[in-house]
Amino acid sequence: MLALAQCHAFAAEQPARYPTKPIRLIVPFPPGGGTDFVARVIAPPLTEALGQNVLIDNRTGAQGVVGTQIAAQAASDGYTLVIVDAATVIAPAMMDKAPFDVAKDFAPVGMLVEQPYLMTVHPSVAAKSLAEFIRLAQATPGKYNFGSGAAISHVSQEVFYSVAKLKLTHVPYRGTGPLMTAMVGNEVQVAFSGPGSALPMVKAGRLRPLAVTTLKRSRELPDVPTLDEQGFKGFEIRGWYGMLVPDGTPRAIVNRVNAELNKVLASGPASQTLRQRGLDPAPVSPDEFGRFLSSEVVRWSKAVRQYNVKPIE
Repeated sequence: MLALAQCHAFAAEQPARYPTKPIRLIVPFPPGGGTDFVARVIAPPLTEALGQNVLIDNRTGAQGVVGTQIAAQAASDGYTLVIVDAATVIAPAMMDKAPFDVAKDFAPVGMLVEQPYLMTVHPSVAAKSLAEFIRLAQATPGKYNFGSGAAISHVSQEVFYSVAKLKLTHVPYRGTGPLMTAMVGNEVQVAFSGPGSALPMVKAGRLRPLAVTTLKRSRELPDVPTLDEQGFKGFEIRGWYGMLVPDGTPRAIVNRVNAELNKVLASGPASQTLRQRGLDPAPVSPDEFGRFLSSEVVRWSKAVRQYNVKPIE
């Protein structure tokens, strides 16, 4: 009995001692995309705050499902974190049998950032506005390719092009980084993508922005009108990134990571860097993020069913 009591006491003190070794931060997408960018911005200050290295581990495949599944199967000890986005709820909704359940296999840590998406086209497209692009695409069905590097980009474009009555050919990529390379190379002519990846290309003149997908214009591109302003009233797609840990992770550890993460997001160089790339830091409690995540599951599962979006092979 004494040995058992000692084991319980040892287990109870672990959250207080946390962390005592490096922490793995899984990024379910390749380097160069928005998820990877956010991870590399927050990892250094989080390392400093926690006193242990936060090591980024890119595990790619299946629109973020592979890396997220790896995180779901990791030990519930606080030494595996995963950055997720809407793909975490959208990609499983497109599968007959998803390898994880967001609600059951994870515990929410917190929101990282929210963001608009930019609708951009390759400069070779003879359209300076959304209205011009719609006229071109409607006049030449199937001529233009649209790309996606994440599930939210795929589904939101399927929905929008359906509403706009456009027939475009979908070309999927393994992440937003590869998508940006394809866009600049004119393999695809149009895409919805986050400002973390698209904004540098726009500012360099390598992509042309036609619209912002939120109801409010982008702080970094104030001259680019929203979809709502251009005739698609109420149409809004807002992206986000958040952090999860495997279910069963001690709440004391979740609260510690959340507290340090929120400090990083609230002020300082990391917060400033995120804002400069058009991302809005969004510090919230674990419970608040959990409620948001549940609402996203409902929202995107409904969109997948309504528009019959098929998984990428």
